[in-house]
Amino acid sequence: MQNEDPRVARTRAAVLGTAADLVVEGGPSALTVDAVVARSGVAKSTIYRHWPTRDDLVRDVFQFCAPTPASPEPDLGFEQALRLFLHDLVAQLSDPKWARMLPALLALRAYEPTMSAVEEQVDAMHRQVTEELFARGEREGLFGRDLDHQRAIALLIGPLIFALITGETPLTTDLADASLHAFMAGLRARP
Repeated sequence: MQNEDPRVARTRAAVLGTAADLVVEGGPSALTVDAVVARSGVAKSTIYRHWPTRDDLVRDVFQFCAPTPASPEPDLGFEQALRLFLHDLVAQLSDPKWARMLPALLALRAYEPTMSAVEEQVDAMHRQVTEELFARGEREGLFGRDLDHQRAIALLIGPLIFALITGETPLTTDLADASLHAFMAGLRARP
């Protein structure tokens, strides 16, 4: 939306920010068009012009708040690029709003059909970045094409997600570094 009218962009940001606040404060059921209208001051007709259904608004609010991975600089080696990726993920997951939205997202995926589309889009963004990262590792000879990238990412970010969901261990860059260290040790130990 590069050429978007600034007024439309402000309205969109106000609606999505308000919708996110409602989900954080009251869970998915608190997100209604009437509640967004009451809190944001944006007219109901304007909201329906941009989001014809509540499902459309739910989908966009989670896309608006979902962590978006950044691609590390292309000249970095695999391990350093992966470390930066994990540190960036920790910073994004540590956002209090996202940490409080994740349980709502997990609850919604059980009964909201729009959530599968959101998850697919978020997964596609992550997959693009991670495929680029693992291509570096292949070029460096750390592993071959037989490495299951999805499983490798699950092993790397699993501890971070566990920390986020349970709160039993702090979600820090030290945890990300420990996860990376264990992953790299596992790679080096492979026959």
